[in-house]
Amino acid sequence: MKRLLLIAIIACFFSSTAFAQVSFGPKVGANFSKYGYSFKESSDEPEVTFRFGQSVGAVLNLQITSFLAFQPSANISVKGVAHNVNSWNSGQAVYTGYDRVRITYFETPLNLALGIRLGQGQIQVFAGPYLAVAIIGVERWDYEENVNGIREVDKDNKRVKFRNTVSEEDHGDEDVAFYQKPFDYGVNFGLGYKYKHLLFNAGFAMGLANLQPDMSGVEFDPKDYKYSNRTIFITAAWLFGGE
Repeated sequence: MKRLLLIAIIACFFSSTAFAQVSFGPKVGANFSKYGYSFKESSDEPEVTFRFGQSVGAVLNLQITSFLAFQPSANISVKGVAHNVNSWNSGQAVYTGYDRVRITYFETPLNLALGIRLGQGQIQVFAGPYLAVAIIGVERWDYEENVNGIREVDKDNKRVKFRNTVSEEDHGDEDVAFYQKPFDYGVNFGLGYKYKHLLFNAGFAMGLANLQPDMSGVEFDPKDYKYSNRTIFITAAWLFGGE
């Protein structure tokens, strides 16, 4: 009986999607992202702020019913984190400057959207998972150290390298700023507005993956230094096809 019920549900889904209105088109957007930290010792967690990044890709709008749509997309999305030091006194020197991390991902959000007609358009509430893989990353910094009026500048940029496990050989690579896991996943949710061929979305993406890699050759537990992506995003898409 349960098997028949499951088959009936699947059949209803595919029969509804067979008659669904399908539209698709390009999508652009902006990200405001940072890392969310959950260290074993909370006092070790750095104070960071959101940094700006862009996203570009394509979205599919599969209108299953008048109020329900499946909206998968494929994006190139820039995330990262910002750290600003306005004036920090170590007791021996005063430090000022900034640090920026920029990670570019290939990302696939898979959202379901519930819509209610509002005026000539439709306001939507959407939610769903996302999967992402890091393509390239870089960290750049510019700090000034002031010791009794003598100033020294530390300014550079180095690449971020992606590893699930950092080997002993990797530890000595001076061209790498730091290591991070390549795969990310999490959940999206937010609000949207669809008007004719235009689709606007604003939401929050909460990463669930611990981006801290394991390290061989040393006593290290990635769970003690967990960090994940946190992103506020806005997007706009132009849809072709459909009604």
